[in-house]
Amino acid sequence: MLGGEESDVPAAMSTVSDPRALQYWDATGFLTRSYKTTLGLGEPAWDIYMIYPAGVRWDGTEPPQPDFWMHQLGPPERPRAKAPFLDAAVFGARLAETLSRTGQSSK
Repeated sequence: MLGGEESDVPAAMSTVSDPRALQYWDATGFLTRSYKTTLGLGEPAWDIYMIYPAGVRWDGTEPPQPDFWMHQLGPPERPRAKAPFLDAAVFGARLAETLSRTGQSSK
């Protein structure tokens, strides 16, 4: 969103090495606009962190609602979304809980 280029992708991908994490380049902003609607935002969705339970598929015209999400949209004291502002410990706990329901591990 802030001047990223496709050539930046390899370096960005190295920050999340878990093989379960999928990463894509969206040059047109299709995904940020799609999640804007799904999450009820007044702007394209970026700096968002979402958790989906196993088996969720995007079968319709808009992405499915995440089971849980947090964001970094605006300063914490004036967030621009109804979801909680990102707290890594809270997000990690929710992720571990979601993975435990499917017998997976967050490690």
